Amino acid sequence: MENQITTRKNVFTNKNFALLFGGVLVSNIGHILFNFAMSLYILRIAGEAVGDSAPAIQGLYLLVSGLILVLLMPIGGVMADRLNKVRTMWITDFIRGFTILGTGAAIYFLDDPITKIVFLFIMAIILGINSAFFNPASGSLLKFIVEEEELQQASSYLNGSRNLQNIVGLVLGGALYALLGIYVLFLINGIAYIISAITEIFIKYDANVSEEKTTFKMVMDDISSGIKYVFHFKPIFVLLMMALFLNFFVTPMYENGMPFFAENELSTHANELLLTNLGFTSETWYAIILLAGSVSGIIMSVILSGQKPKEKYHKQINYSLVAFVLLSILIGVAMSLYYSDIISINQVLISTVVLMFLMGFMMVIFNIPVSVIIQKQVDKDHLGKVQSVLGVLSQALIPIAGLIGGLLITYASIYSLYIFSGVGMLITVILYVSNKYSKAI
Repeated sequence: MENQITTRKNVFTNKNFALLFGGVLVSNIGHILFNFAMSLYILRIAGEAVGDSAPAIQGLYLLVSGLILVLLMPIGGVMADRLNKVRTMWITDFIRGFTILGTGAAIYFLDDPITKIVFLFIMAIILGINSAFFNPASGSLLKFIVEEEELQQASSYLNGSRNLQNIVGLVLGGALYALLGIYVLFLINGIAYIISAITEIFIKYDANVSEEKTTFKMVMDDISSGIKYVFHFKPIFVLLMMALFLNFFVTPMYENGMPFFAENELSTHANELLLTNLGFTSETWYAIILLAGSVSGIIMSVILSGQKPKEKYHKQINYSLVAFVLLSILIGVAMSLYYSDIISINQVLISTVVLMFLMGFMMVIFNIPVSVIIQKQVDKDHLGKVQSVLGVLSQALIPIAGLIGGLLITYASIYSLYIFSGVGMLITVILYVSNKYSKAI
């Protein structure tokens, strides 16, 4: 008990961890409320430009932003091991902040929806490039600023912080988007990144930056060594292959299906929704759907932060995966029943909120052990490029999945999207749980 209290105190009195925690909190709140609004705004502005083909434009937007991140993250991972991680973080945060402010100012003065879409795509490319360098640097920093015995607790608090960010960001996003519009959110998100960058400047750690000149061949060699490192760690490699395909099937349901439901159904039936007499708008209910999982995520993060690290996590990971997929399938069933006029808008609304709340527990039960395993078992000198390989392998198909989701809604039907996602998720998790390496984590 004393050891747990000491560890908890040490994490929060660690100046570098506190700065990282605070910087991430501020920037991600802005990022979340901005992304919430963008998921609706891109559909709305595309609707003005191309009408019923708007979901395909949204899918293309997801493809472009995600593809840039996936293609460049291996290089970002190599540079995270060769450059000062903190400097990489604050430089990229400054660039993201000023890019968002500049884009917001540009589209404020534009009237043509096509031109606005072009600016949004340019913004997505710039943000993707910077995220490709920021993510490996920030993801591999934790091991350098906390002790090994503090890793699970630090990871738990960061994960809980992400869920708190979701709650604050989505609540503010729903309210601000409905009351003040998208331009205020451009301003808030840009300023949040700049504040985060200023905070990150003061993080100190033993950088051990390589003085050797970085060449293209060295970058390629480092990427290759990172891939080999992960490939030879079979349990993690199999886990990542599962994550690759699970994310592929999950993305259409949540990145395409949910915004489509909010923009086309919640907005259309805004006057019929529960609690409209208390000022609850369609944007408010969409925010509630998204933040339901964050509330339960905070609860589970607090629970796990007080637990001792385990030798093996495979049962915990496998149970959470199976439960996550079953809950996702139930959401797809509820949505399909609604679109078939079998249940009402409020019935599908409440069902989705409850199921998303339960899913929040499962996501944290899965994410924290995986983070702890990687931080503990990967050498410090390889952590940046390994983190980037992990990111690429788990996210490589997400951009394509976003495009497929948009095409399914536009040219097939919303039912086909839920069938595609549900069947794919189920097959993926069954294959993973039955694999011998899943029991070795």
